[in-house]
Amino acid sequence: MSVPGQMGLHENDRASASIERRLEQLAALAFAAADVLFEVDRAFRIRHVGGAIQKLTGHNARAVRNMSLFDMLIPSDRIFLKRVVEAFDQGKPVRRTAVRFLRGKSENTVAMLGMTVMPGSVGERLVTATILDRGFTPSSSEDGFLDRSSFLSVAQRLISAGDGQAQYSLVMLALPQTVESSAMQDTALGKAFYAEIEAILRLSSENGAVTRLGNGAFAYFQKADDDPDLVAEKIVEATEVPLTRPCVQKLPLDAMLMENEEIEKALNYALETFADETTRQNVAFENLPDCLAAANNRDRGLTTSCRNIINDETFFQVLQPILTLKNGIIQHYEVLTRFAEGVARGIANTGDFIQIAEQIGMINTFDLLNCVKTIKLLQQLPNEIKLALNVSGRSVQSAEFASQMMNLLDSAEMKISPSRLLIEITETRGITNFDGATTLLQWLVKRGHRICLDDFGAGAMSFEYLRRFPVDFVKIDGHFFRNAMSSGRDRILIRAIARCSFELGCRTVAEMIETEVDAALAKELGVECGQGWLFGQPVTAEQLLASVKRVTRTQDRSASESFPISRTASLSSQRMDAGKGPSSTLKAGASRKKMPARDNS
Repeated sequence: MSVPGQMGLHENDRASASIERRLEQLAALAFAAADVLFEVDRAFRIRHVGGAIQKLTGHNARAVRNMSLFDMLIPSDRIFLKRVVEAFDQGKPVRRTAVRFLRGKSENTVAMLGMTVMPGSVGERLVTATILDRGFTPSSSEDGFLDRSSFLSVAQRLISAGDGQAQYSLVMLALPQTVESSAMQDTALGKAFYAEIEAILRLSSENGAVTRLGNGAFAYFQKADDDPDLVAEKIVEATEVPLTRPCVQKLPLDAMLMENEEIEKALNYALETFADETTRQNVAFENLPDCLAAANNRDRGLTTSCRNIINDETFFQVLQPILTLKNGIIQHYEVLTRFAEGVARGIANTGDFIQIAEQIGMINTFDLLNCVKTIKLLQQLPNEIKLALNVSGRSVQSAEFASQMMNLLDSAEMKISPSRLLIEITETRGITNFDGATTLLQWLVKRGHRICLDDFGAGAMSFEYLRRFPVDFVKIDGHFFRNAMSSGRDRILIRAIARCSFELGCRTVAEMIETEVDAALAKELGVECGQGWLFGQPVTAEQLLASVKRVTRTQDRSASESFPISRTASLSSQRMDAGKGPSSTLKAGASRKKMPARDNS
């Protein structure tokens, strides 16, 4: 027989279970697509929760009760949710609002929120969360913005929904220079300021889709009839900072009779032109067809520039050391290709040059010319120096390139020790002819050359290349390695790559090592070698030869005095010479990607 207190406890449990069932029913009936349903009070404290809360947050329902819903989100999304609630209270519906729920210390779960008033109560709300594929917001954990590819995918969907009519517009907005300065971004006030801007843009954009263009510039989508100046005014009002008026451009998404590739090219042209502060004020975007015509005209000029650079051989080489992290001994140097100021004629970066060379069918020619220059360079350098030559994946799989490469390496005038020339394969366009590539690489290995995989982890085919090709070095993509400084997931992956490479008899190299902290992390993760500004900037062959001669003289003098000199002395000498060469770098075969403030290539 139960005592009265126990009966009351059972009644409470039954009441709680009844509420849970009611929430589940509401979730099933009113929010059929939702995974989780929260009942929150006026302060957004969670009173009850139903559904897949464990999957969303890693906690059970009992653990999250009485928590604030805001505290369950990553910090930047809390300000965004505040804006969403304010809009909801003003009568605006909440549609397709993506936020990230905290799940442990370094992970989060992306979910789409819905919101409605709690039936029969005042101030209380029902909030739904529908868990999304992580690909919906492939951005960093610092903001909720989309990367360029995902942003363009949203644009394609909005254009398709228009059925030939421009129902939406692309809006590009740039803040004044005083606001987008790095000094302000690094302050607590600056971070709060940017969080407000991000929240307003995400709330104002269709589907919450916003992308960052850099230099304090952003892009988002609005209905064609909406006024983008109102969003700029909201930013000024919300941040309470006296601003000069932000620069705003509006481009109707009118893509009648345009193919998807043409739409993407036109949008990319508009976004890249607006992102450039030097062209932003001088270009007005009328429509997508005009943007496409301008992009085609620009590309014709770039194609001519690229062809001239290759035909006239107006490029030269610099060298950057790759060394063993444990003892500082230089393994080899990577050959990086540069051209003098003015020769590029509008080609903005390494990726553009390689992409154009591939598109116009001249990448084989460029890679062979680069190989000839590298062999001649080796003939001038001391025998203990080894060089790694970048070769495009498109060239490696070409039977014509393979034949020319074999003839070149076997020619009498190009004779060098094969162990001094490493071949570094880069993935700009995925290799499809694996048989052809494997035949060439096996021939090179049999001859005595060593093979490197560049930018491992950046391309979709990295592991497939490691599985199929005879590989001696695996170079971990610099951006992938930099992300490991703050991402536990990336650290786990890099450690696994290092272990896997070791088991396969490969040495791993971490790119973009700029500080002692970076070097320590690489060693901690099991990476054997490093490359980056910490160890030396790219130098010309003349600078390297001069440093070698100085070290040789120092060693001779020290030997007579019985003082041993470390092999790493040459590295210190290179650091003193670094920075004297040109600053515009072309890395043969490099993948197209945004480079950091310091370009290790």
